[in-house]
Amino acid sequence: MQGSYEPDRILSRVPLLEATREGPADRPALQDELDISRATAYRRTAALTDDGLLERTPAGYRTTGAGAAVVDAAERFERSLTAIDRLQPLLAQLSAPELTRNIHLFADADLHTATPQHPSAPIEPWLDHFESFDRSRNMVVAGCPPAVTQQGLEHARNGVDFEAICTPLALEADQNASQEAFDTIANAEAPSLYTHPGLPFTMGIIDEVVIVGGFDDETALPVASITTDNPEARQWAGDLYRRYRDAADPLDLAESNLSA
Repeated sequence: MQGSYEPDRILSRVPLLEATREGPADRPALQDELDISRATAYRRTAALTDDGLLERTPAGYRTTGAGAAVVDAAERFERSLTAIDRLQPLLAQLSAPELTRNIHLFADADLHTATPQHPSAPIEPWLDHFESFDRSRNMVVAGCPPAVTQQGLEHARNGVDFEAICTPLALEADQNASQEAFDTIANAEAPSLYTHPGLPFTMGIIDEVVIVGGFDDETALPVASITTDNPEARQWAGDLYRRYRDAADPLDLAESNLSA
């Protein structure tokens, strides 16, 4: 590779790299597809060949592996910008690198924002999906809203298995909200409960759906949440959950001194 990767120049050449990714194309075909002049097609194919992003074959120009990586990176960048624009209410509450570095996975996510007329909107996805499930894994940074706690209480009483990792702050908030509910869930056999002090944000993986929630730092009230069934987002969420669960401690009421 002879050239240098200047971001502005490379990004402006992505359409040409996309046009030659699926197979070779000669300069006249590129002129027609991209609506560029003969001189422009010559300059761009020559520059991208020098950069190592394009290669010349007997059938025309073809995107190299490095060129395909540039196209993929540009697509992620575009999806990230789309997600950032759409998900401002959530990102105003969350700045954890684990999320912001992967925000492109949520470009098509549904956004649920609290309003004066509908303050519980961010919690409704949890209520809908947590009501009945085959598998539920959750990371809880703040205390659970009462309606979610009530569902957890019913599951605990009915022997329904689910997993949750909670920060000590979340456990304390739940205990303060309802000692009876806290004790019932914490002492039930079916739920698998863990504690970790460094969870980055509240997240649920309930069957095929990923939910990420943002809460006000001062009031702990829900501000916004997003939901998606994107398989790539689910893979990311599963990996993130496993990383924190592997570093978490099983909830031990005697050691944590949280029992009544």
